[in-house]
Amino acid sequence: TSQPPQSAQAMECLSQLALVRRSLFPNQECRQVFLTRLLSGIAGILRTRQGLSEEVNFHEFCRLLSRVKSNFQLSEMVKSDVYPDLLSLVATFTVESFRSCPFASNSLYYLLQLWSRMVTSVAYLKGDGESHLDRYVPDVTQTYIMSK
Repeated sequence: TSQPPQSAQAMECLSQLALVRRSLFPNQECRQVFLTRLLSGIAGILRTRQGLSEEVNFHEFCRLLSRVKSNFQLSEMVKSDVYPDLLSLVATFTVESFRSCPFASNSLYYLLQLWSRMVTSVAYLKGDGESHLDRYVPDVTQTYIMSK
């Protein structure tokens, strides 16, 4: 339960870890294990919401979400057993942020970027798994429009 800046620095470290280059992994299997652990950690943060009431943590967490998608393909994400639960948690977090978070406007860009990248990646998902985006994107989109 660290107060910022320590908790913000920890969140920033996670955000940097999400950008680890593909070439640092000896093979795809190791990269997939890393991704699954990263997604599990993000899901844990979303379940507890610990620290996300602090603006700097909230902002860095939104940044982390966006960076995960920028560094990993949707086809890699859907292979993780954590993905369906994580997607549901991220959708709920996004909708709640659009509706009621007083400092979400500074972080809105990262949430919108995440969802945009997820949706545009569906075209490249060739039978590697189901994206489940059709369950969440309409509500996320409608909530965003209604919040404006």
